[in-house]
Amino acid sequence: MNNMEIWVVDDDRDYCELIVEMLQDEFKVSPFYGATEFRSALREKTPDLLLMDINLPDTDGITLCRELQETNQEIAVLFVSGMNTLEERLKAYEVNAVDFIAKPFELKELLAKVHSVAHYVMKQRELIQAESVSRNMAFQSMTESSQYGCVLQFFRQCFLCNDHQTLADAFFELMQQLNLNTCLEIRGESVEYFAPSHAAISPIEANILELLDKHGRLYDFGCRTICNDKHVSFLIKNMPINDEVLYGRLRDIIAVVVEGLEARVLDISRQQTLTQVFVDIETLIGDINLATREHDEKFSAALINMTTEIRGSFHVLDMTIEQEDYFTALIERNLKEVKSASQAFIRLQSALAKVMDVLGASVP
Repeated sequence: MNNMEIWVVDDDRDYCELIVEMLQDEFKVSPFYGATEFRSALREKTPDLLLMDINLPDTDGITLCRELQETNQEIAVLFVSGMNTLEERLKAYEVNAVDFIAKPFELKELLAKVHSVAHYVMKQRELIQAESVSRNMAFQSMTESSQYGCVLQFFRQCFLCNDHQTLADAFFELMQQLNLNTCLEIRGESVEYFAPSHAAISPIEANILELLDKHGRLYDFGCRTICNDKHVSFLIKNMPINDEVLYGRLRDIIAVVVEGLEARVLDISRQQTLTQVFVDIETLIGDINLATREHDEKFSAALINMTTEIRGSFHVLDMTIEQEDYFTALIERNLKEVKSASQAFIRLQSALAKVMDVLGASVP
């Protein structure tokens, strides 16, 4: 990351010097003590990352970020603020900040945040070319079908999804057809975050999804909309608020889509549980089958050995012909019983084998 340039914008000179000293071994770091200095430097070059205080003496960080948006300058911004509130974080996200850290903080916490944002910036740059190709392919693949037709196609695809990643891929395909930029949160045994093209979502997006996942089915702020269900939330970053008709139609669509996502997430969970149950039953039946076979073999071998030994002992016991005939008949009767029991074992093994075949055909 030595080639990554970070600008620290803060009116506290001691703080700036401390941050520069902390980061200069890994990054190119330059301090600016106010908005005027920052604007002047921005005419000459553009940094990769801004570590900016929201409250500056000559203006505020939110205003500076809006200026960057108006001039289409894509710079990752990590805001520093003494106000740790949801409203402050939403303001930061509204101007496309990548992350947010509240004062007071430990230096190691700040360093971890800077590293996280730096990795995010690098990942975004690596994906720019691939993302551009994906968008072009998405626009080319769009048909004349209506938006509702796209939703129906999405539901058909849902039935083919057996894990969260393929479900997320189907969701993002639908969102691209609707020209919506989104990220997705699925809450199961753990919380998973998804973005198009298998990219990472920014730390502040994950934070906002977490903070707003209990704020009702649809929650609007600015041109963003959060859509929630019990196990699923997604953030739409470019709702067309200036087009009333399109905006209303999209709200109806995403309310239906989140229900479909929720239902499929539950189905996947049940399917995975059922699959594991089938595997456990199959293993148990296999163990029973093996134990039955072993028992049958040992039982048969023991009887054969006993019969052989009894027959071989007749001459030693000095038995009469009548006694030998009696014991011989007795042994033969019991051997028939043993054979009958052995056939029962064979039928049991055959039945267990059929059960295993049925289970094998039932497991997805």
